[in-house]
Amino acid sequence: MKWISLSRFSSKSVVFIFCCILVVPAYSQTVPLKLDGVSLKKVTLSEFLSQVQESSKFLNTKKLSVQSSLALQEAMGAANINPSLNISHGAFNESKASEYYSPRSNTFSLSFTVEAPGKRKARQDFASVEVSRAQLDFQVSEKAVRGDATFAFIDVLRLKLIWQALQNEKERLKLITDKDTATALQNNELFQKTTLNDFKYFSMGMNVFMGNSITELFEPVGSMDALPRNFNPLDYSETALARRNDIISLEAALRGAEASLNLTEKGRRIDLSPGVYYSRTAPYTQGTSVYQRGGTFGVSVSIPIPIANLYDGPLIAARNSVTQVELYLNDAKQRALIEVNQSLMQYTVAKTKLEEVREYRNKGLQNKSLATSNVVQQRANEIDFIDAQTNHLKALIIILRATGDYGLPNLN
Repeated sequence: MKWISLSRFSSKSVVFIFCCILVVPAYSQTVPLKLDGVSLKKVTLSEFLSQVQESSKFLNTKKLSVQSSLALQEAMGAANINPSLNISHGAFNESKASEYYSPRSNTFSLSFTVEAPGKRKARQDFASVEVSRAQLDFQVSEKAVRGDATFAFIDVLRLKLIWQALQNEKERLKLITDKDTATALQNNELFQKTTLNDFKYFSMGMNVFMGNSITELFEPVGSMDALPRNFNPLDYSETALARRNDIISLEAALRGAEASLNLTEKGRRIDLSPGVYYSRTAPYTQGTSVYQRGGTFGVSVSIPIPIANLYDGPLIAARNSVTQVELYLNDAKQRALIEVNQSLMQYTVAKTKLEEVREYRNKGLQNKSLATSNVVQQRANEIDFIDAQTNHLKALIIILRATGDYGLPNLN
């Protein structure tokens, strides 16, 4: 009778311990991650990217470049008339005038510039291209910063998930008492300490995008369980690859170089500087003759001699700039096709590895043994799974960027 009672007690104890082991992983997800001397601010990927876009000093400089190009556009496209007004008054005699002298007169002259045909249009085109280039540069920079910030977010999120996996292991080990438990707990403590230090280091990297103080760091919130995708390299022709940042930037640079060449060519044309003048002489007496107030007027045209046009250096340099950008653009398009295939190979390996790790991780979770070795192995499998998710997610973002798709997977 006592034996039966003891058996029932043992069975209830085993059930209780088993239930605790099942409950602990869910509970440890809510255990707060703490760092000495540092406050943590929880943030999702969308929230983090929104703050980066608002606070990034780098992006703010790009916005200022857009504003500067817009401010200069009107001035560069204005007519270059260069009006000039000249007033001459005199002459003044230092001593008493002799019998014959030049009478005092006032002369007013007005001159201006008549631009050669095509010059103003070339400046307008160049200013318009500069505005488009600055706006495009901001958009390209924004996509690049968002991508880099996402990688920083993923690195910190990975370490947080690893720390949670270690916390799960610790809570489960505390319910087990066998010969290997003490050693496993010591290893767990050391592993968690290293993970927390890495978390702090990489979390500081997230602050780089906004210049925040290192006394307040971000704690990413989310999941890295992105759905696998299928890619067909035949779908990514040069037309589709025209969405890539590097190709878009080089196409903008080519338009800028062509506009600069046109500006250089039109700038060699000769401007005219016509002018009109009016000279007024005050009444005066010379000897017995009395002269009344008089006035004269006339016109003039100034034609510069274009000595600078004897040298073709600026024109050759502008043409070479166009050729250089064309070569860079052609090379970028060829390189893009290669990078798509390389990133596809990388993603295929990462996706396959993720499925392999998921399979043996799920298989390991079916083992309900209360042994320390099983708990440690399940923790190791969980960390392998987190690393496989991280590699798959990064490889997915890389292939999307290689094909010109800068959308980001949902990590919420």
